Amino acid sequence: MEGDIRRADLTRSRKEFPRWPSHILGPVPGLKEMNLACWGLLAGLLITRFLFPYWLQFRSGGAASLHYPPVDFNYFYGIGRIANEYPLPRLYDYSLQLRTFNEIAPVHDGAYGPSPYPPFVALFFSLFARFPILPAFLLWAGVSLSIYLTGIAAVAKDVFPGEKLKVSLCCFFAVAYCPFLLNTLAIGQIAALAVFSVGVAIYEERHAKPFSSGLVLSILVYKPTLLLLVLPMLLLTRRFRALCGFITGAALLLLTTTAIAGTEIWPAYAHFLAFFGRAAGLNGQSVLLLRQYIDLRSFVQAVWGGWSKAELAILIPVAGMIAASLGVLLWRSANAGRPAQSLAWAATLTWTLLLNVYVPVYDSILVSVAAVLTLGAIRNLKWNAAAGWVTLLLVFISIVSWELDAIAVRHGIQLLPIFLVILGIGQLYFLRRAIGEGLEKAVHELSAGDELRVSS
Repeated sequence: MEGDIRRADLTRSRKEFPRWPSHILGPVPGLKEMNLACWGLLAGLLITRFLFPYWLQFRSGGAASLHYPPVDFNYFYGIGRIANEYPLPRLYDYSLQLRTFNEIAPVHDGAYGPSPYPPFVALFFSLFARFPILPAFLLWAGVSLSIYLTGIAAVAKDVFPGEKLKVSLCCFFAVAYCPFLLNTLAIGQIAALAVFSVGVAIYEERHAKPFSSGLVLSILVYKPTLLLLVLPMLLLTRRFRALCGFITGAALLLLTTTAIAGTEIWPAYAHFLAFFGRAAGLNGQSVLLLRQYIDLRSFVQAVWGGWSKAELAILIPVAGMIAASLGVLLWRSANAGRPAQSLAWAATLTWTLLLNVYVPVYDSILVSVAAVLTLGAIRNLKWNAAAGWVTLLLVFISIVSWELDAIAVRHGIQLLPIFLVILGIGQLYFLRRAIGEGLEKAVHELSAGDELRVSS
């Protein structure tokens, strides 16, 4: 039995890699060999890129020389400490934020910016703030990795049911993606919450639990910009029960926070968001490091070295045209079958990262969910050539993401949006084709049913 499985695995590999140079590299590797090689490579990367350098730093200068915990985690630990020690409306006192952050770890090059997260994020991290900061960071890193893998695995298991080796490869490329390892896990960011929320929501939807899908999706209210296209997608695709679940979950979060913090927390939060919008340049020229952001607005500013009416006149019509095209396709996808539904989610997630006002590079880990959904839809539609090209693009993005980070540091321009645009355009094209095939299949099945009833 095991031998039969092994031969079938190799047969599939040969079909997927018909031009494999076997005279140079030997037989085509199976999925088991690929997994061993990939996870071994990742382990080596972690040891050489992170563990060994910090061990040397520790040996040469002691624990005080280590740059941990990272600055980003100080924000979450800091607002958690404020939630533990002060009335909750003082969460949005920027002077108190600055004092708290600098007490945790002074910044000598630059300064801490404002932390605009909703009050329930501070309440969540108040649990971590009860520990010393280094154990708290390590605890959060473990939680972050666990929920990230849970979100990816939930989607991958649904896309590749019973194929553990393919699910493992999906998890590998998701973890090996530089914006996760370097820009999320290593610095203590919380973007893994978004992957968990979306991944589990899609899993619940696929198992005929739309209301609970919406409940899980309501976790995304921790960062409203990530809902910019997701909520319209739920409406346009007629996912009304999921939308009700989302509203219920968001209302529960708001009511629970209000019960703990009082009604005065929300005016303080709204005022602070307006202050943050001015600081982030949402109404004009950004004062943020544009290389750390992947939305098209930030990319245009970084490329042109500023913001003018000319760039605005170009960007707005292009973004509007893409958003309109996506909206039409989402509306048509509602009754077009499962592959179209997968691509509707995938395209929505990818373009959420691009057609936005404020998307740091660590939020790009959402594209991992979009990638798995895209591969699953193409596989269901049996578009073998497209599957090969999309797989190549996704592997390429995962690999070059490390070099793109280095380029962003050196030249101040984040090039990841270029590759996400290519992926997003491809998803729109695939969605359009999937809708056509799905509607044609539905009409055919309806006609067959009518003929059967007539003959009966």
